Amino acid sequence: MANILIFKQKNKISYHFFYNFAQQIPKLMKKLFAILSLTLLIAGCSESKETDQKSIFVTIPPLQALVNEATCGDFDVEILVPQGASPESYEPTSQQIAKLSDAELIFSTGLIDFEKSLTRHIDNSSRLIDLSQGIELIKGSCSHHHHHGHSHSHGVDPHIWTSPRALITMVRNIESALRTSYSDSTKYFDSVERIIDRLETLDKECGEHIAASGTKAIMIYHPAYTYLARDYAIEQITIEQEGKEPTPHQLVVLIERARTMGIKRIFHQPQYSPDKLSSIAEEIDAEIIECDPLSQDIEAEIRKVVELISQSNE
Repeated sequence: MANILIFKQKNKISYHFFYNFAQQIPKLMKKLFAILSLTLLIAGCSESKETDQKSIFVTIPPLQALVNEATCGDFDVEILVPQGASPESYEPTSQQIAKLSDAELIFSTGLIDFEKSLTRHIDNSSRLIDLSQGIELIKGSCSHHHHHGHSHSHGVDPHIWTSPRALITMVRNIESALRTSYSDSTKYFDSVERIIDRLETLDKECGEHIAASGTKAIMIYHPAYTYLARDYAIEQITIEQEGKEPTPHQLVVLIERARTMGIKRIFHQPQYSPDKLSSIAEEIDAEIIECDPLSQDIEAEIRKVVELISQSNE
């Protein structure tokens, strides 16, 4: 008898469970339909953005973040020179050249050899924006040798993006190009002003830190901070001599100069082996520090380098 009652009770519970579950099915279906609809909508938006978003090209990594911020992320900002490659020896691929024809704008420093050759690959040269306009260029200080055997001379040092003061002028040139092409996009100009304010603060910080430190010179393998050195009144001692390793005599002169100036840090870029610096570092009892003037976050990189420069006398 007890078993029968238990069986009936279980049947009653099962009945109520399935009855309640059946009552919930329409609500569950509605929720499932809503989730599926939202998923399809998001997927559709993502696909539309990827398909419809127009592109802008920059020649080197440090320009990407600045252009992307200035244009509020409205464009797919692509880099010609990949991270880790040297702009001085780079040649655009055929795929990149094909993409340039569809680019809205192409921002360059205007000073690197491959940038100068871009004009023959695009049908409208007004889309190629030279960001060096208005900067007082340092002439005759930067020559390079390609890995495949021939050399070339720029006539000017191209590393303008490594100084906050030059960067301010470059951002103003970005703004000018955006005003010409997108005069109604006031949000771009507001964004540019925020970048300028930030760079002016960085400029002030750099000047104050270096002046307070009393640092007179820096030593680096490749002359990447020529404009930074000029703008903040310090000397850049370069190990690389016109794109080549220093001769034994030049090496002796470099070591003596480093000792005289109290150099305790030697900077090198990831594109070059630090092994080339070990003998000099040992002679002057200096540490080898990696810097990356081609960093995409060039503002953070400048701040880091200036901090290290300011600590040189400690």
